[in-house]
Amino acid sequence: MATNSGLAVLAVATGVIAPRLLGPSGEGELAAIQTWPLLLGTLAMLGLDSALVYFIAREPERGKQFTATAMLIGLLSSLLVGATAWFALPFLLSAQGPDVISAARVFLLVGVLFAVFGIPIGSLRAAHSFVAWNVFRVAPGLAWLGILCASWFFKDAHPIPLSRWYLGAMLCCALPIVIVVKRRLQGRSRPERRLVGRLLRFGLPSAVTSLPQTINLRFDQLLIIAFLPARSLGFYVVAVAWSGAVAPLLSAIGSVLFPQVSSEPDMRRRGQLLATALQGGTAVAAVTSIPFILLAPVALPLVFGARYAPSIPSALVLVPAGAILAWAGIAEEGLRGLGRPTTVLVAESVAAVVTLATLPVLLHFFGIMGAAVASLLGYTTIAVFAASAISRSTHLPLHQLMVPSPAAMKSMMLRGISMLPGRHHRADKDGAAKKKRIGYIGKHIRSQSLSHFIGVSYQQRFQALPRILNKTK
Repeated sequence: MATNSGLAVLAVATGVIAPRLLGPSGEGELAAIQTWPLLLGTLAMLGLDSALVYFIAREPERGKQFTATAMLIGLLSSLLVGATAWFALPFLLSAQGPDVISAARVFLLVGVLFAVFGIPIGSLRAAHSFVAWNVFRVAPGLAWLGILCASWFFKDAHPIPLSRWYLGAMLCCALPIVIVVKRRLQGRSRPERRLVGRLLRFGLPSAVTSLPQTINLRFDQLLIIAFLPARSLGFYVVAVAWSGAVAPLLSAIGSVLFPQVSSEPDMRRRGQLLATALQGGTAVAAVTSIPFILLAPVALPLVFGARYAPSIPSALVLVPAGAILAWAGIAEEGLRGLGRPTTVLVAESVAAVVTLATLPVLLHFFGIMGAAVASLLGYTTIAVFAASAISRSTHLPLHQLMVPSPAAMKSMMLRGISMLPGRHHRADKDGAAKKKRIGYIGKHIRSQSLSHFIGVSYQQRFQALPRILNKTK
């Protein structure tokens, strides 16, 4: 959890520093250089990192063989994808200059680094080397932050050199992980042809499943890169960054909901859990998004710089869109908890069709504002489809899933109050037991350092509370 918080802080820091450092055009050029290679590099991994977690956990004595085989498959895949992308990038980046296209071609090497760096990370997770796993998760973000800070200090920031420095930082992170994996895993460090089929049968479905979600989340930026100048892309990237601030707490609700619904045998109780979580999600989405909508005209230029004032209209659309998407994420976790992961794929696929149908037209007529509206339509499609599926499964009306009831609001308020340090509630007829529980929470909170509880995000508090309460049962 601490690592996830650190990654979130790094993302916020780099997401603010880079736009201020480069300006709209420079930020757009950097996004144009990185977006396609990063996306293709991730897809070229073929879900092998997840496959390693599964197989090494079951057969730890063959950890090195699985890892070496997966890395070899990933290298071959990344070279094939990179060679194809080399010829496709001039068309995919047709609105960008030749220097940007050349830099993007060089940045395709990130796919090779993902094969060496990203795939073996799954091995560390499977081997329960969580300290090393977390270190290597954080290392690229720290390196990128260091590069941006150094560029700021020396007042020498250009998107093309920055993209190459990032590749160098990834290479520095990749070399140590190979050494650590070799020491932590068992078996022989030789690829085995017999393992190829097993790894691909597990990994490829994960990679294919991510395609509709990739369209919903990335297609807007990919089209902007292809048809609009870098300056417009820079404005849109900042609007997306501003809208992302509403998601963390809602994501925390979803991560807690999945196991709770899965472990509940009674369907009626499952419906109650889902209704409470979704109603609470609606309330949290409203409470978190409204301030960002109201503050955007003043705070967005203050945070990212006055040059990004044209990002404000798109941000005003993307903030509610981001809140709807995060709420839809809660619904999707609920569907997984009901044992219906295929419905999640269908919801993402239907939304992808909506995005593909509306985005080109809206982008052509309205620019980045049209892209924001298309994202809003696609995310709303996911939310409505997922909520309708839950309604059919639980026989609960849609309004009971989406509209917060007084009981749900009271539950959320009580949960929020219970997270406050040193907060005590008046004892009821079971006062002794309740006082013991609340006292334990207060003791636990006070025992944590400022950086580990009071100063962490509300997402961490929400996730930590059920674990604290369970210890008192």
